[in-house]
Amino acid sequence: MTSRSPLAAPEEQLLELTKTIVHLEESLRGNERRSTFFELLIKSMPGLFYVFDDKFELHMWNMNVETVTGYLAEEIPDHSIFELFEGEDLTLIQDAIQNVFRAGSGVAEAILITKDGRRIPYFFTGVSATIEGTPYLLGMGLDISSLKDAQEALLESEALYRIFAERMTEGVILIHDNRILFANNAFASILGLPEKKLLLDKNIMDFVSKDFEIYFRDLFESISAGISRERFFQARWVKDKKQEIWVEGRGNLIQWKGNPTVMLTARDITETKLKEISMQEEAAYLRRENVTLRSSIKDRYRFGDIIGKSSVMQEVYELILNSAAANANVIIYGESGTGKELVAKAIHQLSGRSGNAFVPVNCAAIPENLIESEFFGYKKGAFTGATGDKPGYLDLADGGTLFLDEVGELGLGIQAKFLRAIEGSGYSPVGSNLTRRSDFRIIAATNKNLVEHTKKGLMREDFFYRIHIIPITMPPLRQRKDDIPLLMEHFLRIYSPGKRLPSVSGQVLDALIHYDWPGNVRELQNVIQRYLTVKRIDFLSPAVHETPEMFDTARMNIDPDRKDLRLHDYTENIEKAVIMDALNKFHWNKSKAADALNISRKTLQRKMKRLGLG
Repeated sequence: MTSRSPLAAPEEQLLELTKTIVHLEESLRGNERRSTFFELLIKSMPGLFYVFDDKFELHMWNMNVETVTGYLAEEIPDHSIFELFEGEDLTLIQDAIQNVFRAGSGVAEAILITKDGRRIPYFFTGVSATIEGTPYLLGMGLDISSLKDAQEALLESEALYRIFAERMTEGVILIHDNRILFANNAFASILGLPEKKLLLDKNIMDFVSKDFEIYFRDLFESISAGISRERFFQARWVKDKKQEIWVEGRGNLIQWKGNPTVMLTARDITETKLKEISMQEEAAYLRRENVTLRSSIKDRYRFGDIIGKSSVMQEVYELILNSAAANANVIIYGESGTGKELVAKAIHQLSGRSGNAFVPVNCAAIPENLIESEFFGYKKGAFTGATGDKPGYLDLADGGTLFLDEVGELGLGIQAKFLRAIEGSGYSPVGSNLTRRSDFRIIAATNKNLVEHTKKGLMREDFFYRIHIIPITMPPLRQRKDDIPLLMEHFLRIYSPGKRLPSVSGQVLDALIHYDWPGNVRELQNVIQRYLTVKRIDFLSPAVHETPEMFDTARMNIDPDRKDLRLHDYTENIEKAVIMDALNKFHWNKSKAADALNISRKTLQRKMKRLGLG
């Protein structure tokens, strides 16, 4: 029988079944009891089963033939099998039967018409067999109504997809394994192509700006893998392989022809984006001019709360101005005590986000089991003790700046969730299924080498690239010692409010300049504060060029000639010196210092507050 719509698996199965029946009949012939069993087996088989000779006379059929066609057993012999078909289907069946007798086997697909006029699509298969010199056709029929319905529904869905996509004003493409399967005319127009067919089977990455390749690879991988069902994007693409344009849109995961496929909708926002960038640059220029003007009048040696006139600090000031003019994420590198948070605050205050919150977070101080609820918030009843809703850091930083101090301490799990929020996919408070979104800018700080941190697998590469857009490095105090007199004067004014500025001898200033400052500006601040209290300069490690003339007291620098010192004062000075020693040794990492002193971090913080150690 010839095939209109080949169905390989059913055809092979039915052919094998009918051949088996022939063999069974030949083996059972002559045994009346077994023949009766064989006949009952045939009668109860599923589908349609029938046997007729080359004169088209029916010799055997099963009960389904009677059930489906509506003809009773006694009626069937009086009717031709060709009464069940009409038109092209009748011609197809006649030709197919002739082909079975001629070739030995065949298949066909046709509409079967029942006695009451119902029309049912069937798939027929048959083999020929010669029994006692008479050729017979043994055939089976399979109802394929559900298959046909599914095929039609699929075709209708595809047609609707295409009609909908073509009439959309936004560009639409379907992507599988980075290859474009479908594109509408609007998308071709965005990319400056005359016809949409020029996009088919092209690699989508050919149209993405080099600066955004990593971003889009991650976007496609996360959607294709089912990690994100939807992702918003705003990026530069390449038009006509030379002109860069700004494109905004969304990526979604859909099923297309049985395969997971990324559907991108996009629109050209170049004109709007360039205006936005121009306005930002103009605002940044005005802010820089304002800062420069103020600096030239009275603040030439400072930038906000940052003190310093050295060349390295001038470079930092320039980076702060450039960062404030942009909206990209910033990473500040530097040893403990160099003033990384002051830089972050300066960027925020000079930026367009200054009217909203600056939210500082010490990533190392948050317990692992609380980190998600602290960042994303939680709903009432989410866990024991959650007596009400609480906003997270991301909620508080909406429209403003989120300062992540010691960002290298964030675990891989929270980095992955953070990444979704950074990219606009949102986040969910603990105990809630609702997705929130926050417009925040990240300024991160660390004293670690994040490149090495990432190579060791301690930081996700995609997270690293999201925060490492504008790097700023704060120099240690030992590399800008010409700023020490300015810093000293600044701290003397802070700790002598309303009083005459204390005088400092040249010997003391020399000692400050020659000291190596492992604790950086923070250590200098504490040394000045202690100097105003005990009238002596004390260091916890030797100065680089220390001479006996500079210091004539013991390491703890308690003046034995003072008569007003009580035992409590001696012990307090000793405790202060020991704590300072530990803090400087571990670059002001309080957790490590507390471990070395065999006390808890909370106890260390309490003692530092009592002793005036910042």
